[in-house]
Amino acid sequence: MSIYTKQGDAGSTSLVGGVRVHKSDIRVDAYGTVDELNASLSLASKAMRDASNIQLIEAIEHQLFYLGAEVASADNSPIKANQRLLEAEHITAMEQAIDRCMSALPPVNSFVLPGSSEAGSRLHVSRTIARRAERRLVELAQFTELRPLLLKYINRLSDLLYAIARFEDQQVLYSEVVERVIAEYLKASTNTSTPDTLPENASVKLAEHSLGFVTVHRIMQQAVAAALKHQVPIVIAVVDQHGNMIMSYRMPDALLVSSELAPKKAYSAIALKSPTHQLSALVQPGQDLYQLETICDGKIVTFGGGFPLYQAHQLIGAIGISGGSVTQDIDIALAAIRGLDLEDK
Repeated sequence: MSIYTKQGDAGSTSLVGGVRVHKSDIRVDAYGTVDELNASLSLASKAMRDASNIQLIEAIEHQLFYLGAEVASADNSPIKANQRLLEAEHITAMEQAIDRCMSALPPVNSFVLPGSSEAGSRLHVSRTIARRAERRLVELAQFTELRPLLLKYINRLSDLLYAIARFEDQQVLYSEVVERVIAEYLKASTNTSTPDTLPENASVKLAEHSLGFVTVHRIMQQAVAAALKHQVPIVIAVVDQHGNMIMSYRMPDALLVSSELAPKKAYSAIALKSPTHQLSALVQPGQDLYQLETICDGKIVTFGGGFPLYQAHQLIGAIGISGGSVTQDIDIALAAIRGLDLEDK
């Protein structure tokens, strides 16, 4: 069957119902722009990652066919009994998706550049086409009667595409940060270089073979003694090689927030195999681990006081100190470690 009829060679086309109009007619321009939007969405969906968003975009592609068919109907053309129409529930589904996406995004206080990922960029292109389709429909509504729901639908669709574009950008950013974290982790796990001095690198070796009760008790004693010398009440936390808590002690009058920070410092040191004060530079904008704290839901902290502990080149645990200034926390943590029989790695 041939797809060409030659009836449009003179610049006219048929609306639903058989009425012929010029191809420059505003109605033709309106449903043609909706068709362009549909094709753009199909392209965007191929680069998207979130399964829920992909499923929603595929449903919207069908809905745009309903919209296009209704717009392509001539004035007073009867709606067929089996004709699918846009309903309020379709708008509700978009609004729920907008709320879901925006709730997962950090707030913005300025204009957002259109897309930092392929999916985000394609969706922003679709958003601008949706805005153009809306302008065409508004213009058409000045000359003929349109269901108000159509204008509401296309307006909400452009809002949805903005939200999904930002959401997809953020998903790509999350993946990139996780990949950088894994790369840093693997790099640290294969690094067997010997530090020049303990304060520059806390990759140390314990004389004992594990973080048993005696070792942990000595760490705590030395940490408390150092804290008293600095006149700073602290919280000390010690974790094993898997990040599981072995011991946590809060000195009287220590800040309540330190009870949260000390375990996080120990966990951060074990998770990234690095003293926490050395992570600070890596999480700055433009650096390898930028937004690491956000990605890890606040489990990772990047200020001083956390140190990994090694034994025979094997990571066996970590210590976290919180309560004083960053410098004081580092000094106290190192004092606790130096209180043991340590060797450079």
